[in-house]
Amino acid sequence: MTRNAALIVVTLFLTSCAAAPLPGHGGGHMRGSDVRDLSRVDEDPANLREIAFTVQEGSDVFTDYGVSHTQEMHLIVVRDDLRYFSHLHPQRDEAGTWHVPYTPPAGGRYRFYADFVDSAQSPHTLQFPRIYAGDLGETGVVKDAAREKVIDDHRIRFDARQEDDEVTFTYTITELNGRPVTSLQDYLGAKGHSVLTSPSGDFVHTHPSSEGSGPEVTFATAMPQEDYYRVFTQFQIEGEVITVSFDWGRE
Repeated sequence: MTRNAALIVVTLFLTSCAAAPLPGHGGGHMRGSDVRDLSRVDEDPANLREIAFTVQEGSDVFTDYGVSHTQEMHLIVVRDDLRYFSHLHPQRDEAGTWHVPYTPPAGGRYRFYADFVDSAQSPHTLQFPRIYAGDLGETGVVKDAAREKVIDDHRIRFDARQEDDEVTFTYTITELNGRPVTSLQDYLGAKGHSVLTSPSGDFVHTHPSSEGSGPEVTFATAMPQEDYYRVFTQFQIEGEVITVSFDWGRE
């Protein structure tokens, strides 16, 4: 581990407190797990350039991972005011420690969601926090009412519908000249990845329920627990991954 690395030890009792996955959600919530941050307290967190962490099963390092969407580990990073988002893929060393370079775009409190499956394909999502020093920039949760955005020369429209206990999000992707995009590529084994996070830290990871390569892509999930979420969604077009965010609130 490099000198400027934060060591996060996440203790996860898989045999006793792994919650069942919520229907339609990308991973089960790990309730009551023991999370211990053993970051080097003698170093300025603003200088840290790597996140390193282990998942513990009792006193042992957990290593019985399966593969989900081409990766053993997905690490989702969101600042607690929902302004910054990253989707990272740590690499595991022989000792079972996960490593990934990470430099926060601004100071503040970030939530890290370790999202993985075990060898039986049971999903788990474990959250741990990290506070970075430095300039915070603009702060606070600001709700965004936009339903159409331009990202990297593509116009993306967002439509949400809730029915009974399910919510669907439909994205319509076009070029700026209005031409429909019908060439969405697989990114990590799917035509898109969508993460919902609430200001309190609730988390949902879901994938398209519709088939095809655009221009419309639909995601469905069980009704989230809270009333307001920011929805971060990623697509790959012509080899480039684009990330767009929209806000959703319960009707």
